[in-house]
Amino acid sequence: MRLTYRLAVLVALGAVPLLFVHFAPWLLTAVLLYNVLLAALAVADFLAAPVPERALTVDRYVDDKLSLGAANPVAVEVRNSSGLPLKVTFRDDPPYQFALDGPAQQTLTLPPDNRPERFSYHITPPAKGDFLFGDIYVQYPGRLGLVARLGRLPARRPVKVYPNLLETEKYELLARRGRLQQLGIRAARIRGGGSVFESLREYVPGDEYKKIDWNATARRGKLITRQYEAERSQNILLLLDTGRTMLQPVQKMAKLDYVVNTALMLAYVAAASDDKIGLMAFDADVRVFLPPAKGKAPVYQIVESLYNMEARMVESDYRDAFQNLATRWRRRSLVVLFSDLVDPDSSAQILDAVPMIEDLHRVVCVTVSDPHILAAAQSVPDDAAQVYQKAVAQQVLQERRQAISILKRRGVWTIDSPPEDLSADLINHYLDLKSRSLI
Repeated sequence: MRLTYRLAVLVALGAVPLLFVHFAPWLLTAVLLYNVLLAALAVADFLAAPVPERALTVDRYVDDKLSLGAANPVAVEVRNSSGLPLKVTFRDDPPYQFALDGPAQQTLTLPPDNRPERFSYHITPPAKGDFLFGDIYVQYPGRLGLVARLGRLPARRPVKVYPNLLETEKYELLARRGRLQQLGIRAARIRGGGSVFESLREYVPGDEYKKIDWNATARRGKLITRQYEAERSQNILLLLDTGRTMLQPVQKMAKLDYVVNTALMLAYVAAASDDKIGLMAFDADVRVFLPPAKGKAPVYQIVESLYNMEARMVESDYRDAFQNLATRWRRRSLVVLFSDLVDPDSSAQILDAVPMIEDLHRVVCVTVSDPHILAAAQSVPDDAAQVYQKAVAQQVLQERRQAISILKRRGVWTIDSPPEDLSADLINHYLDLKSRSLI
């Protein structure tokens, strides 16, 4: 029970005669009787008001699987079966970590005939994993408006926050309509896939010189060429670094969460392009390995593997991860490494490990740039503190560019994009490689 503003005003008005008790002592008795009557009316008002748990029913409509970093709709439907019209304030209890677009609290006037009314709002999860919606709290005044009934209606419900599933749905819709340019994705004509080594045979006039196997030629004393067979389905392996550098936040989300969203989008596009998709997540150890497979089933497996994966405060062991990959998977693939390049030392660690797989696989390194650092580096400082911030930002950018440059010189394709462009840039790169049979 909660006392209302109306009751407070009535109590205050009842106290006014006390100012004149010195002149009319009987007013003290009158004020006492007034307050007793007011208290009795308040109790009667409370008892006459319907019990919330009996009078009201609520249903919350929210997906069991929410999308990370996207606005997910929530709707609350309420009914009043008390037989009396009620003006009820509802307060939903979403996970406190979620950002709200629209209030989770609303006041509705409910008819007495059990007709449904609803209110809605949107939530934006800032992290992946398991979360819990709480109960729904209600409040409404009695018929006299002296007190308010308070109630708590059972509505606890667990939800899971996954990588951004809404983006894949949007991609599929725009792809059907031929409007992928709205996502920043360019159209690419696929030439029919790449090719995989099948066997060796003697050279015949007309064979391409680049297909001559010089080692086999030296051994056999005659020209030997490699014979390839067309392969429409290429292997795409997503390597996700989950070490400490991926904990760094960019625009209120950890870098790992952005690359997980991007990795899922690439997996979806690759599966739609009839490619096989696989996953390895690692830091100091290999945490997940899913060999490339065709169809939507591996995409769902990737989603389930990544929805609650968080970066850990450990150093990533690239050599161990690449050695593990070289042992577990021997088929030619496009390896997409999602990591972070803080300085030349970090790129040196990657370069030290790349030779383990570069003879068999093509490697793309994908990193998330921070727009705030770029803005700070390009800013016009107003004071000494901002001068220092600009100098630090410029140094960070310079070291990052050096790291990327080192990778590029070694033949590792690199993509360094801000969060809003990361998915489109990577998918465009993938489609370009596929169209040129470079996978």
